Amino acid sequence: MPNKTRILLASLLLAASALAQAEQADRDKPIEITSDNGCIMDQIKGVSTCNGNVVVIQGTLRLNADKLVVTQDKQGNQTMRATGRIVTFRQKMDRDGGWVEGQTSQLDYDSAQHLVVLTGNARVKRNGDLSIGNVIRYNTLAETFEVVGGGASASGQGRSVVIIQPKKAASQPASGTAKP
Repeated sequence: MPNKTRILLASLLLAASALAQAEQADRDKPIEITSDNGCIMDQIKGVSTCNGNVVVIQGTLRLNADKLVVTQDKQGNQTMRATGRIVTFRQKMDRDGGWVEGQTSQLDYDSAQHLVVLTGNARVKRNGDLSIGNVIRYNTLAETFEVVGGGASASGQGRSVVIIQPKKAASQPASGTAKP
């Protein structure tokens, strides 16, 4: 595989791993991309397209989609779009050793904007925390989330769901224990 194509495909995995504050060691692992209908790589335009049950694996990262398109401009900025009936991803996180999992209809990543956008029935689960909406935006640089509602309600506004687990203090006594 030509070097430019390897860089383009590597950028895809870095994009997906950024969503999850992923294991840094994953970036040094080999990238495996399989698909039922193969990949077309246009080195002049900087576009790679893979179709049909696309599976991307790099270390602990696994991404599944029906179609994957990765582009790179002359400045080296990359974009990635994974689409399908259900696009799924799963990866181990560095900070706490937990896992982040998500699913959506479309996952877009823009390296120049440090932005990951899940569109259509989006949900991200991370160590018991859960975000559900029509659109979930994650800025990988600022580590900020935005969850936009999905499904129409009586008011015409979509609703979103965010469930955040309480953080336990290190010295917090077990529940049900009486203090002397």
